Amino acid sequence: MQYRLFWQRRYLIKYWLMDNATEKMHFKFDVSTFRLLGRELITDRITALFELVKNCYDANAQNVEICFEQVGKISPNSIITIKDDGIGMGYSDLKNKWMVIGTSSKRRKRVSPPPYNRVVAGKKGVGRFAVDKLGGCLVLKTKIEGEDKWHCLKTDWTQYSAEEDKQLAINFESGEKKLFTDIDNLYWTELTANVSDHGTILEITSLNDVWMDKDIERAYKELSKIVRPTLDIKYPFNVYLCAPEYKEYVDKKKVESFVLSKATLHYELGYRYDEASRKYIQQVLSEKNGVISIVEEDVKVFGPIGLSIYYYDQNAKKQFKQTDANIDGVKIYRDGIIATPFAEYNSDRNAQKDLFGIDKRRYSGFFEKLSTRDLVGWLDITDKLNPNIKDSTNRQDFVDNKEWAALKVFVINQIHQVEEFLKDTKSQKKKENLAKLEKADSDINDIKVKIDNIKSKSFFASSEAENELADIASRLNSLKETVSASTSDFKQLEEEKKEQENIMFSLVSLQTYAGQISHIVRTSLGQIERSAEFIAKWVPLHEKVDKTVKHASKIAREMKNLSAAMDFMLSYAKDDSTFSNFSVKEALDDLFTRRYAFTFDENNIDASFCIDEDVDLLYNQKAFQDMFGNLIDNSVKALRNTSGGQIKCTVIHEQKQLVIMFSDNGPGVSEEIRDRIFDLFFTTTADYGGAGLGLYIVKTRLDAIHGSISLVNSELGTGATFKITIPFNKM
Repeated sequence: MQYRLFWQRRYLIKYWLMDNATEKMHFKFDVSTFRLLGRELITDRITALFELVKNCYDANAQNVEICFEQVGKISPNSIITIKDDGIGMGYSDLKNKWMVIGTSSKRRKRVSPPPYNRVVAGKKGVGRFAVDKLGGCLVLKTKIEGEDKWHCLKTDWTQYSAEEDKQLAINFESGEKKLFTDIDNLYWTELTANVSDHGTILEITSLNDVWMDKDIERAYKELSKIVRPTLDIKYPFNVYLCAPEYKEYVDKKKVESFVLSKATLHYELGYRYDEASRKYIQQVLSEKNGVISIVEEDVKVFGPIGLSIYYYDQNAKKQFKQTDANIDGVKIYRDGIIATPFAEYNSDRNAQKDLFGIDKRRYSGFFEKLSTRDLVGWLDITDKLNPNIKDSTNRQDFVDNKEWAALKVFVINQIHQVEEFLKDTKSQKKKENLAKLEKADSDINDIKVKIDNIKSKSFFASSEAENELADIASRLNSLKETVSASTSDFKQLEEEKKEQENIMFSLVSLQTYAGQISHIVRTSLGQIERSAEFIAKWVPLHEKVDKTVKHASKIAREMKNLSAAMDFMLSYAKDDSTFSNFSVKEALDDLFTRRYAFTFDENNIDASFCIDEDVDLLYNQKAFQDMFGNLIDNSVKALRNTSGGQIKCTVIHEQKQLVIMFSDNGPGVSEEIRDRIFDLFFTTTADYGGAGLGLYIVKTRLDAIHGSISLVNSELGTGATFKITIPFNKM
């Protein structure tokens, strides 16, 4: 209540003098524009608040006060007030900018007036429609420094909504159409006793939503991200929030930028301009053998960017939560101001925005991937250097173009380097711990030997010494059993983890193959049904012999296809972790002449394999065939629009390894994506059902057995060749 009284004293009592001259102003847009730019454009309350606060920033405000009064339930007294001390608007600005939709003044002049010189956050001139998302009625008061009056404008958005509903029900051909320019917005002025006052006040009533304490808290947390942390600006930008109904916000509370502390890992990536080459150079992360470093490379198509990444392990997360902030991924800031919010914070992961697809990469814990709950960070872009990274109209996403697609890949690649570092570090620690356990076991044996030697010496023959030594020996035996059991459990857990990963790979592959198998089954059953119907209904008795043989052969062939498909599916019910010797030639023959024969025929692909010397391989046969099945699938997708498609597989038996060259004559792999084709979820065949899993699975399986896969030859239009190596002695 104190805040309310203060507000009344300063802004209501002060303006007791009113200019009698009133005027009616009109928004210059038609009936179809209202909902498009209003409630359907700005889809949530937090985004609406962001848009209005951004307008304050663009107006050179140093302080913004947001007050929620009597918002716990909807009533005539419910009001949201947003006040700033920016430059304000004069009569001309109000009439020619605020009242005109999509004004281009910000697009033409991208920097605010001196001395602030802020790069403006707004562009499209639709931020005023954010008011409609919050409430149905707005009283705007604005003033520039030096004027003796406030310009006041009342807009009742419910009139526009009602008019829209009415117009949509009218037959427009009848000519009974009323433009929104005919709806009156009342304008008046209020005299002020202090000509040095300046700024803008928005009083929003007829609220659309109830704001509970949790909603106010959510607004506070999201608004804390509006300015990039560590942003060095000459003139401060402070946001204050007040909600007298709720204990935490009885008095206005400054919205503090979230604190970045106790991070387990922290990386800062920037860029520089190279005078010699006259181009920008971008910093990126590079991980090799458990060491992560920052290197430089040419700037990508989206332009130079800054990237800050903070990673938090479990212990660090507990400490971070004490700051009342949320660990919720990477945000994007344009010239220091958040470009697009992720919508209202929601504890339900599936209900949140995941612009970079960070969480999409996690597969139920089977992959050691970081989530938005592990990372805090920001991507720093500028209007000047990244002009094609554009906010979508609804402020909830970005325009889907090649620059945005490449930027997402870039961010994921940096996170991947951190993941690889954590993975290698964890693997090294596991090796060290296992080595310590094994050494402890060896030390225990040495101590036991020494005790036995001491016991054998005559001067320690007393009963007391014997008892002490026997007790020590007993404890050592118990300790040895514990160490041995721990070592065994450690190794078993590692094996179980590998089995889980294999199961996951099988499930993923099964999902990929399910569509193919279903297609084969449907086609074969259709052929069988038609042939059987032909024999039963249309073949005369005297012609039954020849016709029956023909169609019986077709039925037999289709039944063979079905049998092969069923055998393939049943193979996934078998253990995927057991190693055994199998013939490489027989395994490939099964793939090329049975499992994929139907697919090759259907797509007119000439597929073949050759092997210089058959060899038995100690590995899991299903996993082996699964790898090459993924390679075949990729080639089939690549050859869909290629006449005379070919797939060749050549196996060379070397002394310590198998070398397999797998190639097709498809469109090949462009240079821009060669470094990414083995990344999880990277695909160029999404239109054909590609999910970006095939090559990732192949590489991961080969890495597990110390093998390798690489793209050794690819030119656009001439196909692609992969080299696979599988060692004999590393299984």
